[in-house]
Amino acid sequence: MEPAIAPVRPAAASRLVACLWCHGATTHADVMRHHGLCRECVNDNVELSWRLVYDRDAKLGAIPPNLRLAYHL
Repeated sequence: MEPAIAPVRPAAASRLVACLWCHGATTHADVMRHHGLCRECVNDNVELSWRLVYDRDAKLGAIPPNLRLAYHL
């Protein structure tokens, strides 16, 4: 009879998880670093990363200057 050995689990940083955008396999560290996205999705969507999110009802963000000027706010 062989002695019981605890299963070896990979470190959390190297564990494979799915990207929220493309659902491809990537490391847990990349997903945590890029807020749920893999590195390829972040590179593909870099032009969207600078945009400010404004939600009046949830009181998130601020009115962007171009909208403030356009609507005389």
